[in-house]
Amino acid sequence: MLFKNISYFVIFTCSTFAYAQEEAPFVLDELIISDYKLNSHNKTQTIHKINDSIITQANGSLTDLLLMNSSIYFKENGSGMVSSPSFRGTTAQQTSVLWNGIPVNSLFLGQTDFNSISYKEFSEIAIKPGGGSILYGSGAIGGTIHLNQPIRFEKRLDNTLQLGYGSYNSFRINNNFTISNDKWFGQISINRNQSDNDFEVKNRNWKNTNAEFYNNNASIVVGHEINEKNSLSLYSTYYNDDRHFALVAENQTKTKYKNTYFRNLLHWKNEGDSYKSNARIAYFNEGYKYFNNLPTNEYSSGNVNSFIAKYDFEYFIASNFSLNGILDYSNHKGTGKNSGITSAKQEILGLSILANHELNEKLGYEIGFKQEFNNTYQNPFLYSAGIYYKPTSVYQLKLNGSKNFRIPTFNDIFWEPGGNKSLQPETSFQLDLRNEFKFRNLSFGLNTYYTKIDNMLQWIPNNTGTWEAQNLKAVEIKGAEFDAQYHFKIKENTFNVQATYAYTNSEDTQLKKQLIYTPFHKFTGQISYNYKRFSAGIQSIYNGSVFTTASNVSKSKIEAYALINGNIQYHFGKKIKQTLLFEIKNISNVNYENVINRPMPGRNFNIQLITKF
Repeated sequence: MLFKNISYFVIFTCSTFAYAQEEAPFVLDELIISDYKLNSHNKTQTIHKINDSIITQANGSLTDLLLMNSSIYFKENGSGMVSSPSFRGTTAQQTSVLWNGIPVNSLFLGQTDFNSISYKEFSEIAIKPGGGSILYGSGAIGGTIHLNQPIRFEKRLDNTLQLGYGSYNSFRINNNFTISNDKWFGQISINRNQSDNDFEVKNRNWKNTNAEFYNNNASIVVGHEINEKNSLSLYSTYYNDDRHFALVAENQTKTKYKNTYFRNLLHWKNEGDSYKSNARIAYFNEGYKYFNNLPTNEYSSGNVNSFIAKYDFEYFIASNFSLNGILDYSNHKGTGKNSGITSAKQEILGLSILANHELNEKLGYEIGFKQEFNNTYQNPFLYSAGIYYKPTSVYQLKLNGSKNFRIPTFNDIFWEPGGNKSLQPETSFQLDLRNEFKFRNLSFGLNTYYTKIDNMLQWIPNNTGTWEAQNLKAVEIKGAEFDAQYHFKIKENTFNVQATYAYTNSEDTQLKKQLIYTPFHKFTGQISYNYKRFSAGIQSIYNGSVFTTASNVSKSKIEAYALINGNIQYHFGKKIKQTLLFEIKNISNVNYENVINRPMPGRNFNIQLITKF
């Protein structure tokens, strides 16, 4: 029955494109980002981009960067420890992270740890709230984070070196070297980040103990334009870290965690007058070692090898109407040592059809369908549809509805004891409405959305007392997001103001209670000032209170907190451009935590020298 359904879908896809083989008389724009669908097939949803200048000047982890530049709430088990997001009131497993267009969430846990991702090599980081499973697969329910390394075939030779030092003996070095011409592109990035992380814990009279960490990352990007229609690009990155887990009590057993990943992607792009063809092949390796009793060398471990292939063909029937077929296949094999998983295997085949139609200069729509096939469980049929309407240059309306999903993780299915091979994927329906306004110096937008999640996976004790993965919970989420940007000049003085606000009501439909670690309110605000060689900025964030128990007992609440960061920069040099940046984090020295009994640092300092050759 499985292969019968597959054959029907393939025949339908092939028939669609056989019908549309008549040439359309126009030339397509060149695409330079591997995650090209982010811009071309998300016109009915919101995309917030963090540009390369913000990424270059940022100091700290990817969590720190997104915390101040998005409405995402992060749950950190202490500074530098495991960091997981709550995007639009969903769980960490329901936020998908894409590396150059390929999902990279852990196969074991189904989530990404945002404190174990190097990000300085990316010149574009994009945040897309809302569902996206048709394009990005499992987990794209709350939203997606896109880490992109664009390739530009232009004459260029530059090198950017960053050296940073800060409180708690924190040290960072990043070097990005780029060389390119009209046929070749090459980029090498090397990153190192480390910290003793031994800050004083306020009101406890002791230091953050056993919390030191380091991480290393090296990446290479090579691109070659073979001719006007064909180009090849290769992306490769290697990451490793060694992270001790901070103690809650002085007599607690010391532990640490080592994480590695090795990712490779080959991308062939072929473009004609009326079509775009993209073929991608990827090989990933993900591994970890957990040491549960330091200083002994006893550890448990896991390792996954993944092969991913994806072919995307888009045909333009007319300059304003395209049909798109996507075929993707993934094969994952996992092994473990002294852990709950000894062996795990998963194969997935996905087939998608999308349509993009711009009816006129003011109105257009997008439609998509997807079916995945998996021998382990039955995957749902997915769909999405949206319209965008721009009656004036000032105002635009976007409306999108979609069905999305998340498949069970290796731990959910294969962990012994407690894994459950009869699990079904989580399913989600979402409706999202956005109003956008853009004036000369001011732009702002308001999103309102509704999300319903069924078959949500939970680990609960069974009749024998063993914890077991089951499909149980249903969640209903209602929310609103507001974002605004304003910039102006007074003679040689330039000001930029940005703000975001998110209201999230994420409720367990059975208990009628807010999900744990999900704030009702989050606010961010930024003001930056520039005058000739000097610039300065203030960043602020407010996280509302969160509950740490499903019953929402008031005693379990973590209180709301507000943080303020400040920085000042001086730019100098002509041939060799340099920036000296001094930053103060948590200026008001707030005593706070966002996971119970996991304190975060008080006031701390960082200094950074950025040199561009």
